[in-house]
Amino acid sequence: MIGKVVGVILVFMVLVFSFAFVVENLLQDPVRLKVNYLEPERGEFVEYGAVPVFAENLRFNHNLISYSFVEGCDAKRIGEMRGAFNIFASAVRIVSFYEVEDDGDILVGCSNKFVELGDSLFAAGEGGPSKIVNTSGFKVIEEGKIVLYRSDMCAYPVVALHELCHVFGFDHSLDPENIMFNTSGCNQRMSDDMVEVIRELYSIEILADARIGNISSVAQGKYLDFNISILNEGLIGIDSIDLTILGDGEIVDVVDLGEIDVGYGRTLRVENMWVGFGVERVEFVVDAGDLVRELDEGNNVVEMIV
Repeated sequence: MIGKVVGVILVFMVLVFSFAFVVENLLQDPVRLKVNYLEPERGEFVEYGAVPVFAENLRFNHNLISYSFVEGCDAKRIGEMRGAFNIFASAVRIVSFYEVEDDGDILVGCSNKFVELGDSLFAAGEGGPSKIVNTSGFKVIEEGKIVLYRSDMCAYPVVALHELCHVFGFDHSLDPENIMFNTSGCNQRMSDDMVEVIRELYSIEILADARIGNISSVAQGKYLDFNISILNEGLIGIDSIDLTILGDGEIVDVVDLGEIDVGYGRTLRVENMWVGFGVERVEFVVDAGDLVRELDEGNNVVEMIV
């Protein structure tokens, strides 16, 4: 009799455990996850003055900037351009220049052609950023170009300095005494607001800035499907960085994302990642070990609530 009772109990326990196992491991209907982006409040890097700029946060990613003469420049225009570099550096006191034979950050060429602007006006030169890496954080100048069409009529290098300021992103000014006025005058100079913009912008520490971009995810029982992108929107590249996935605070996986250059990103697609049954909160954390110094450490976490 006792043996039968024990047998019945054992059978009952097996059935209970079997049922519990099946229930726990059945995939539930997909559950859409709510995304909460954990980002700090942001302030403006640049305070604009009277002279407009082409784009917000447009700058080289270094303060020691090279230049080279590429074609057709006579000694007079070379001297004017070198003078403009010296004047700009002395005014802002945070950016400096050095000359190289070729492949400088700023390429200076000269031409004797006349470029008609209308109303009997001709261009004395032209300049501006020629290669830009565009991110939501910065517009990073990779190369600038200047062409001087004729020698300056003034003792002060008005034309060369005007074009150099274009390379740094300044547009034309309505002030006839400003170096960025659209026609040249020998009394034109850089204004205080231009100097302040450069000082503010180039005072930003030259660091990377990894952030989580687009993300979508579906939870099914103990498993998680997701797509996630990680972007570098700082000023320099990242040699190596990782992504940590946590379920209710416990590490589920760590993924090595490798190198991410400025303006580039990594997209990760995962299906059926085990996170555990009943998990209510999933976190994606970039550089959880704080191994990469960044401009903004507060945009590396996304929390998803089931």
